[in-house]
Amino acid sequence: MTLYRQLITWILAIIILFTLAVTAIHFSVLHSQIQQQRINNINRDLLNAELALQSQLSAVNSQALEQVIDQLFTNHSWQSLSLYLHQTDKTFKRERVAVDVATPEWFIKLGLFQQHTETRSINHGLEPLGRLTITTNTAQAYQQLWQAKLSVLNLSLVLLTLAGTIVLIALKRRLKPLDNLVQRAKGITNNQFGHPIPLPAAQDLRTIVRVINHLTSQLEVNFKAQAREAVKLREQAYRDSVSGLGNRSFFINQLNSWLSKSHKGGLALLKTTIIDDCYRYQGFDAGDQLVKHIATGLNEGIIYSDITLARLSYDEFALLAPNISAEKLRIVGETMLSVIDELATTSSSDDPQTAHVGLLMNNQSSTSSTLLSQLDNALTKAALTPQRPIALIEESSAHTALGKQQWKSLLLEAIDNDYFTYHYQPVVNDNNGIYQHEVFTAIKKRGEVYTASQFLGAIEDLGVGSLFDRHVVAQLINRLNADHQLGPLAINITNSSANDPAFIRWLSQAMERNQALSSRLFFELSESSFVRHPDSTGLLCSAIRFYKFRFGVDNYGRHFKSLDYLTEFRPDYVKIDFAYTHQLNDQTKSGVLSSISRTAHSLNIITIATRVETETQLERLSDLFVSGFQGFIIEHKNKTTHKKNNNEQGRNDKPIIAER
Repeated sequence: MTLYRQLITWILAIIILFTLAVTAIHFSVLHSQIQQQRINNINRDLLNAELALQSQLSAVNSQALEQVIDQLFTNHSWQSLSLYLHQTDKTFKRERVAVDVATPEWFIKLGLFQQHTETRSINHGLEPLGRLTITTNTAQAYQQLWQAKLSVLNLSLVLLTLAGTIVLIALKRRLKPLDNLVQRAKGITNNQFGHPIPLPAAQDLRTIVRVINHLTSQLEVNFKAQAREAVKLREQAYRDSVSGLGNRSFFINQLNSWLSKSHKGGLALLKTTIIDDCYRYQGFDAGDQLVKHIATGLNEGIIYSDITLARLSYDEFALLAPNISAEKLRIVGETMLSVIDELATTSSSDDPQTAHVGLLMNNQSSTSSTLLSQLDNALTKAALTPQRPIALIEESSAHTALGKQQWKSLLLEAIDNDYFTYHYQPVVNDNNGIYQHEVFTAIKKRGEVYTASQFLGAIEDLGVGSLFDRHVVAQLINRLNADHQLGPLAINITNSSANDPAFIRWLSQAMERNQALSSRLFFELSESSFVRHPDSTGLLCSAIRFYKFRFGVDNYGRHFKSLDYLTEFRPDYVKIDFAYTHQLNDQTKSGVLSSISRTAHSLNIITIATRVETETQLERLSDLFVSGFQGFIIEHKNKTTHKKNNNEQGRNDKPIIAER
């Protein structure tokens, strides 16, 4: 219970007890006054009755006497009257019938008043004439006490309500600074820093608020410094300091990551002479500025999603575009040449051939060194044709190459006939417990298997990624509803879906209808969605949060952007890009991985390393703020454990083994 509620409870309890005590005292005083008033009234009534009856008793006029008796009994609220005459030995009696009064029965049964009887002799001189006996009526006393008590109770309730309201308002206002301190403490726990708390009027709270404001500002400065340190370390290891693009190490890491996942797409290598000429004739400052202009031109001129640009060497720029077609790759090569041609007009180079581009299409498994060698061959081939300094080398593929429209037709056919197959790869936490299973989707038609990495690029270009995502999400929701032991499952959402309002509305409705699955269904969004489409991605994340589902960031750390989006979107987990999770013997790479993992860890975000292939890699990652693991070695261990459990169950249940 909060301090505010404790104070309200105690103060209201004291007020109520005080009100009850005052009411009880007042009740006792009223009862005593009414009782005394009854005694005084009966004495007065006896005296008046004696005077009224004395003259009639002397005359011994029975008819007149009865009239006086009736008049006296009618004018008073006595319960009974009895008059005994000595001379005639005759008794006159009058008794009142009980009359209903507006007093509760239970109140009368309390027995607060008793009937009171008084007897007085009526004499004429020394001669006794008669004896008058009167019994009082308690109904009037009860009614008088009840009416007085109702008035007091109503007044007490009004005063109690008024006092309680005043106390509530006063305490709420006085304890507002304390409430601000509590909210700020909760925010600091989640690394959320706001504006300084206004200083309260109370001197003791003013001191505490000053300390909290100071600590908050220091924590905010330290957190931002830590984020900047992570970005700086990453830039030092993987970013070219002049162009701002990735360096050769970064490009090779991205190339290896792509080859291990898809290996279908294109590469481009640009080599230019104007950089060397500019450094030679105009100096280092002008040369650095030219490199920056080239990098800016390439970033702005190449309009294609999910590309990787890097400065491979002094005068070479490389590009990796997964799932790109040969036609689109040629357009990219032409764009790279046009950027150099525009900048060459302002340089002092006399070489008519300022740049040439080598292009390579890859459709089969290979290695980064082999692809770079083939890319160099394409670059050499382009240099031999100065009239058109661009060359494309296409590699044969085991699978039939499909165009974008063919991929779309295959996707629509697969949706209509449910040709999809699903593979669940486990993700374990640092306690070897299953955190989730990532869903890998493929199309299987006539024995031919097409993985999602093969057709995602095409359907993204055509803007039909939401059709694919809708089908997968709907199918997996049905499976989760049918099998309560399945899950949790993590579904990847394409970039086009994250930027599609219709898909966001559809997914919101699906989550609303299936809120019971909130703990068993996760959504993964690529880091590029948060960087390139923050507004629409923010709407999607808000919908996921509203229905209490969870979401994570895939390819975390791929883009050379600030990590501030983590603070804004607050994902439940991040999956570190493969470029940072291999070759951990390199101290630089380990330092960068530790830094970006620590940034997420400080926000209570689970960090998951992907493509964990060996025990050594698993052990090294466990020491670098990584709390989740996914890859071959994890899946192999999970299958081994599952198989062992099945064998143990089989040994304990031999009849089932015999049936199999």
